[in-house]
Amino acid sequence: MIYTPKYMEIVEWTVEQISTEAFKPNDKFLSETELGEKFGFSRQTVRRALEVLEQRGYISRIQGSGTYVSSRKPNPPSLDRERTMTVGIISTYLDNYIFPSIVRGIEGVLSSCGYAVQLASTNNSVETEARALQLMAERRVDGLIIVPTRSALPCANLDLYNSLIQAGTPMVFIDSFYSELSIPYVSLDDVMAGYSAAKHLISMGHRNISGIFSHINRQGHLRYLGYVRALKEHGIPIREDRIFWYSKESVQQLLHGSRFLDQLAGCTAALCFNDHMALRLIDYLRQNGRNIPEDLSVVGIDNSEPAKIASLTSINHPSEELGQAAAKLLLSLINGSEGKNVLFSPQLQIRGSVRQLEKENVTE
Repeated sequence: MIYTPKYMEIVEWTVEQISTEAFKPNDKFLSETELGEKFGFSRQTVRRALEVLEQRGYISRIQGSGTYVSSRKPNPPSLDRERTMTVGIISTYLDNYIFPSIVRGIEGVLSSCGYAVQLASTNNSVETEARALQLMAERRVDGLIIVPTRSALPCANLDLYNSLIQAGTPMVFIDSFYSELSIPYVSLDDVMAGYSAAKHLISMGHRNISGIFSHINRQGHLRYLGYVRALKEHGIPIREDRIFWYSKESVQQLLHGSRFLDQLAGCTAALCFNDHMALRLIDYLRQNGRNIPEDLSVVGIDNSEPAKIASLTSINHPSEELGQAAAKLLLSLINGSEGKNVLFSPQLQIRGSVRQLEKENVTE
């Protein structure tokens, strides 16, 4: 559930009344007393609502005369702020193999417009994310580009996000998003990424395909959905014993010992959440005497430099282009435009980690 300050009920009602022309430009608006009686709120709450409405240009208050609907077009909240020419970037990990390219894309766009960048990392911790949001609010950045922390879980910092929204701080999510917040995001189309990777394995004759996904990141859930769609489209049963969920904290346990090897025994291929997991899986298999792709075909997602070196078939992550798109979207929000989500279509990079399965080896 999203927490909304009481005064915003008055703000939202007023905006709706003005947009539907129940109150027209230059009309006299309700007084503090009338609003207090209508909503049952204290005078302090009503005054805060009127302050926000005046800041945004919906009303004008004239001492000794009253409150009137403004005749000018309202300002987006971001235009009422004094510019600091600084944008904050909050990421889960700064050492992630994708993140440097994302930052390069962001900085290239922002620096050309005179903006500096302030970086912060959450280490995928909701507590650290809270501190990062508070820090950015204190520094009054002009906008934020954020990689959400544990995005598959309910957002633990809704109060801080809503405070930033009410303060008029434009925000853009990258790579994922929180479903509780109507903040635009820029990301790879993760459903199609999972679908494309699974479909490639199926086209190579594989039907016994394992799926290995991160359960704390929304991308993992969406890529799983794409995997499921591809299998169902080709009449392949969904086998839960071939689907594995992990977190950063549990991945070592998953790859420990021979039990996981036994669980993979009936599979000819594996679709991994990302390249990092795919390369760890390959190392694990080789340590246990298995060969890639002869014993197991493997596909990752990200098309990272380590994937290229390891000849891993992977879905390309448009990291630098994604960063550029996020920066352009944020700038449009800062300048008062509305933002729309941006999804990049997945592109498959075929290498040597997937083999064509002979028909006689295809079993249910």
